[in-house]
Amino acid sequence: MKIPYGVADFYRLRSRDQVYLDRTDRFAVVEDLGDSLLFLRPRRFGKSLWLSTMASYYDLRLAGEHERLFGDLAIGRTPTPLAHRYFVLRWDFSKIDPDPPPWGVNAEVSSRHERIGNEIRGYLNTSIETFLIDYREHLPEPLSSSLSSGGSKRLGDDPFHNFERLLATIRQTPYRLYLLIDEYDNFANEVLTADVDAYHQLVQSDGPFKYLFKWVKGLLAGAGLDRLFVTGVSPIVMSDVTSGMNVAENVYLYPELNTLCGFTDREVHGLLENLHAEKADTAAPAWTVGDSHAMMRDWYNGYRFALGAEEAVYNPTLVLYFLKHLQRTGASPRQMLDSNLAADEGKLDVLARLATGHDVTGQQDATSATLRVDGVIDLIRRDEPLEIRQLLDRFTLKELLEGSSQDTSFFGSYLYYFGMLTLRKEETEQQTLELVVPNEVMHGLYVERIRRILMPLGASRSAADAILFAFLRSGNLEPLLDFIEATLFPTFSNRDATWANELTVKTVFLTLLWNDTSYVTHSEPELDHRYADLCLLRRPDAQASSLWDLLFEFKRLSLKQLGMSSEDVKAAARESLMEVPKVKDALGEAEGQIVAYRAALGRSRGDTLKLRSFAVVALGFERLVVRSSPS
Repeated sequence: MKIPYGVADFYRLRSRDQVYLDRTDRFAVVEDLGDSLLFLRPRRFGKSLWLSTMASYYDLRLAGEHERLFGDLAIGRTPTPLAHRYFVLRWDFSKIDPDPPPWGVNAEVSSRHERIGNEIRGYLNTSIETFLIDYREHLPEPLSSSLSSGGSKRLGDDPFHNFERLLATIRQTPYRLYLLIDEYDNFANEVLTADVDAYHQLVQSDGPFKYLFKWVKGLLAGAGLDRLFVTGVSPIVMSDVTSGMNVAENVYLYPELNTLCGFTDREVHGLLENLHAEKADTAAPAWTVGDSHAMMRDWYNGYRFALGAEEAVYNPTLVLYFLKHLQRTGASPRQMLDSNLAADEGKLDVLARLATGHDVTGQQDATSATLRVDGVIDLIRRDEPLEIRQLLDRFTLKELLEGSSQDTSFFGSYLYYFGMLTLRKEETEQQTLELVVPNEVMHGLYVERIRRILMPLGASRSAADAILFAFLRSGNLEPLLDFIEATLFPTFSNRDATWANELTVKTVFLTLLWNDTSYVTHSEPELDHRYADLCLLRRPDAQASSLWDLLFEFKRLSLKQLGMSSEDVKAAARESLMEVPKVKDALGEAEGQIVAYRAALGRSRGDTLKLRSFAVVALGFERLVVRSSPS
């Protein structure tokens, strides 16, 4: 099985007989939706491959290769009338440098947005030159040769003028132009996360990016540009450059396109079965389809791109990453997050600041830092869906920054478009929408965000890791409790009141215990219609290890409930604190819950369960006591 990891070229993929999950039945759907469409998906979700598939299908040069490329696919059996009826021009804006160096053609330009403007113009001219070479046999003479060979009609410096001349030439043929724009907002999002002022300059009325889309819109009105398909991550840039996103219709939320990019559960299972059968021809694989499928479902599945969509989909890049590793090594990847997606971890900081109204550079006054906690933390800490009135399909940066503190729809929609939240299938009874963290990969990014807030210093994180590793080997939680009391609890004296509850204790443990190489972490898992606080279950490929499955139940008593001062609690030995009546009651209550949870886990996990459980009670934010039991 030839796994096309990192391949976004449909023609090359098909020529090399690599795995292709057929989506060509959507051509008729896309054609019916309109002539000018905007299709959004998170990063690394297969948008470029879909655009490449479109290019091969509509390109007039490939009519003679239709049977080879599409014959065994859905569209090969029932092609649409538009197959191979277009000149196709592709623009990939991920190739635009978001911070061009000030040399060469940009040497005399000082501002970032002006340098980017030059980058855009240079890229457009290069794309036209390449187009003329590729289609020289299909364009009337002498234009195709004179433009590219230095004649009197050679390309000028203005790409917009050059493109209009090209369209005039195309109008002399029986064909029209299909413009495919890939990652339209890629460089703009990079600029947005680094330099808001430069971003505003790009999308303002006379900015180069806004002018580009205004110009494209004009060419759609009978100038020879017949169809436009644009991909990207978020509608925010399009809203900013078009004053209402009126260049293209946003089809992101259409149910019929829910699985256009992304793999279904049935498809992932089929790929695993094929790979397992292939390996079984030479030697019995050490891995099973069931275990690998369960891991991939936990870590990569869960994205829903339309309300009411029956199927959630997997991130395709991560699926192929897993399969490639499995094929090469015979084992699951140790790190479930592909390094190509790890960049999202750093971007979450910026997204959180934008979505909560903080300055994008991270500069904020001390009062704000003290009184306000990033909204992304609540998504993990509260273990509840983010409820919003609606998903916004158009909003500007200004609206996001000004509206986020009053309307969670801005905050939720922004994280939704970036794949950090996803839709639940149905509306609530109140006709609101619920957004949830889609899977363990995104869960891990949020946890890492919290970890950086709690432990900003490398030394603290190294110490925490050493204590965690010792705990996993011995099952002794006491050193971890000491670390939390000495290092983390003191930081909460400056946190706002929203942190001062039982969920905060669980968040601290979740952050410290997160271990994606050995465990799948479940916060608030449902066990016989009840919800445990925190459960870490060994990954299928860690079943044979000496590790234990871990179950935690947390309680918190305020100092007022205890009738003790902070000084008295800090001075007392942990053993004596456990004898305080209210503490004993809380420990007993937690242990009673654990008994029920352990029974439910035993029924669902069977002989694979090897459980240690911990009843943990926090005394204010001063001390922790624990009572543990093995299976």
